Amino acid sequence: MFTGLFAAICTLFYIKLSFDVIKLRRKHKVGIGHAGHTDLSAAIRAHANFIEYTPLAVILLFILEFQKVSSILLLAFASTFLIGRVLHAIALNKANIRIRVFGMLLTFLVLISMALFNGFLYFI
Repeated sequence: MFTGLFAAICTLFYIKLSFDVIKLRRKHKVGIGHAGHTDLSAAIRAHANFIEYTPLAVILLFILEFQKVSSILLLAFASTFLIGRVLHAIALNKANIRIRVFGMLLTFLVLISMALFNGFLYFI
C-alpha cells in the first residue's frame, strides 16, 4: 500500500524534527517551553506544525488509495505534501518567510485537493 510508505516517510521526518528539539533542549538546558531561545522555539513549532497537518494528509491519502485512485495522483499528492512540510520546517529554522509561505501553500493545496477529490468521489 502506498499510504503505508507515505506514513513511514512522514514518521521518519517527524522523528528527525523530534531529535532537533531534543538536541536544542539539551544545548540550552530547557526541559519545558523554550525559555526565550528563538532557535528552540522555531524547532518546537516546526515539530508541532508537522504533526498538526500530517494526520489529515495520511487519512485523506488512505481514503483515496482505498477508492483505487491512480498511483500517479497519489504520488503527486504525497510528494507535494512532503515537499511543503520539509520546506516549512527548514524555513522556520532559518526564519525565511518566503519559503515558509511556499511550504504552507503546498500543504494547503494538497489538503484542499485531496479533500475535494474525496468529496467528488463520494458523489460519483
